Amino acid sequence: MPLPLSSGALGLRETAEALADRARVIERVADRGLLRQFDAVTDALRKLGRERENPLARGVMTYLESSGAGSVLVVVTSRAHQDDAVAAFTALRCLVDVGTARDLAGTCVYGAAVVVGPVGWLPPGVLNAPRASRIGLVHYDFYREPQDVWPLFGEGPVRRGRMPSRVLRRPSLLLGGSQGLRSGVPEASEALELTGFDVLSLAGEALAGLPADVLERPAPGAHERVAAQAAQLADGSFVLLPLDVGVQKVLLVEADDEGRPAVEAVDAAAVTIGDAVVLRGGSYYQSLVERADAALGEDAFMLREIQRAWKAQLRDRVARHRDGVHGVAADLKARGATTANLGYWTGPWCIRTRLKADFTVVMRYLGRGDEADHAWDALGRIDHAHRSAGRNYAEVVQRAVSGGTWETLQSDQWCDISLDDTQAGARVALIDALLPGQLTVPVHYLCRLRSPEVP
Repeated sequence: MPLPLSSGALGLRETAEALADRARVIERVADRGLLRQFDAVTDALRKLGRERENPLARGVMTYLESSGAGSVLVVVTSRAHQDDAVAAFTALRCLVDVGTARDLAGTCVYGAAVVVGPVGWLPPGVLNAPRASRIGLVHYDFYREPQDVWPLFGEGPVRRGRMPSRVLRRPSLLLGGSQGLRSGVPEASEALELTGFDVLSLAGEALAGLPADVLERPAPGAHERVAAQAAQLADGSFVLLPLDVGVQKVLLVEADDEGRPAVEAVDAAAVTIGDAVVLRGGSYYQSLVERADAALGEDAFMLREIQRAWKAQLRDRVARHRDGVHGVAADLKARGATTANLGYWTGPWCIRTRLKADFTVVMRYLGRGDEADHAWDALGRIDHAHRSAGRNYAEVVQRAVSGGTWETLQSDQWCDISLDDTQAGARVALIDALLPGQLTVPVHYLCRLRSPEVP
């Protein structure tokens, strides 16, 4: 962010003290060399946190010195500190608009735009169809792009499609030196190869926000895992969305025919760039389960055990069948099932099959045919509780996003809302970008509000 290094929004001094606290906790068991590295980094962060210099803003102003007439847009990666950036440029008496990459993808054409951050943070369309006569990139020189990214300038292709005209690149301008801020920090060897930590991109930030064990191969008995992708939100945070239909649902807020907010539960795999989703620290599914269980009362545990048992047995049959899913599906259809949607039936979102006849076939296949009627009725109670909880949650959000909150969402692309039944509230934010790469994560990690710093 183009803020003074001493800005509280950057939190450099707070980070230094947190590292110092961590060093004190582990000093009895940690290697002395590691502790010296902690001390060096802590001292460097403290020095940085006392600096009033604003190198990124200075870089922006240097680029704009030769700018022609027209409005100027400074593009930052997150709306979370947008107001802080406005205040910083106002203090420097530099008249600019401050926005995100979304503002470079609209209909407004600027005289000049300066993107604060590496080119990898930009959506492809920004450079395929520029909305500024001049675009500059200002970033610290320690940011690097993955080595397998094709060159953007010169003869290399752009990320998607073809440029309508050749992009002319000015030589890079290096402002100032970094030696004064590096005292006490060991110099890295130039012979060392780049590691994953050297590559900083939005997708990398989303990945860095996940605990290491989430990305490792699951142990036997671990939570069920699903394919997911990370999406960047307009407030700078992230969310993990399932790639497969029927895994998870999420609340969507959009304008109705009269321009008023309308809230609807949709399949999370179907949301895309520009959609405004409702997110909390916990997943929408988990919230729904808690609301439904509260309505079911003392019977909740018994009913959930019925739900868990038939799906666990069906998953076991799939795992033991020599032809897997296809073999079990063929068996069920041979016994009279009209559908065999095993991916959904064995997933966390499913309560029972859509048709009772199919459920009866499944229960007989599992050797529990005499329990089919009782289980169907019991699972019907869960289904009714889920539907009621979903409608209730949507109605609570509908009330929360009305009035001034709806206006804030439309102007800022995100807003926090308070809910009737919780003090934690929720956040509504537009999806700015779907990030590259596929992850395999536990189901309960889906559709939860995340930031790179908070797993």
